[in-house]
Amino acid sequence: MSDNRLPDDEARRGNSELSASDQGQAAEAPKEHPWAAIKPWQGKASGLDKLLLFLIIGVPLVYLGLMPVRPWMLVHAPVLQEFINGAKSAVVAAGAYASVGEIPLWLVVVAGFIGMAKLDWAFWLAGRRWGDGVLRLFAQNERQLKRIESLKRIPNWALFLMTIVSRCPGVPGTLVYLVAGWTRMRLSLFLIADLLGCLIFTLIWTTLGYQLGETAVDALKIVDKYALWLTLAIIVGIFVITYIREYRKQKHAE
Repeated sequence: MSDNRLPDDEARRGNSELSASDQGQAAEAPKEHPWAAIKPWQGKASGLDKLLLFLIIGVPLVYLGLMPVRPWMLVHAPVLQEFINGAKSAVVAAGAYASVGEIPLWLVVVAGFIGMAKLDWAFWLAGRRWGDGVLRLFAQNERQLKRIESLKRIPNWALFLMTIVSRCPGVPGTLVYLVAGWTRMRLSLFLIADLLGCLIFTLIWTTLGYQLGETAVDALKIVDKYALWLTLAIIVGIFVITYIREYRKQKHAE
């Protein structure tokens, strides 16, 4: 009976050795970075890749972090807010203050123009450098993937016009800049369209604020009166929206 069991014992021993070998190979295999599936570049990231990723993702997070103080900045430091994010509300507010002589008009235009245009080149460069990899950052599902890919078929003249009007409310400016680089639109052509668009919309929002004048300044004083409550409402709103989204994700996962 011992002779009959010998082959089985050897088989078990061989399987255990094979299993140990497999485990050793698995242990030796390099672990993939947790965010490797969404990285837009191929291979190892360079310093430029990391910088672009920070500008595209990190800077908007900084803007989001400043959201609670935006009501205060809108009243007391609209020019600074223009420089930071080029917000049209800040340009309008600064234009209104310029109409009553509290801020130089030229400073309103310069601050708004720089605030709008300062980082657009980074999105163009990311689209040109990463190509199809940019889809991993913005496509959440197959439908969005197809929608973004359809932008690649836009004619050059239409993309030029879209870059000009990218600061218009409702136009996805970020995607326009990425697609401009993705489709190999020349940097000089992109900068002409982008800077022209930023100048046009800076002048539009400045003129609107300047025409509103004292009326807008009075409205801003009301904002200042309730700025603390607005700030608290924004903070609470952010937490509520975040909680609802996480709750829905958990429900969907279940």
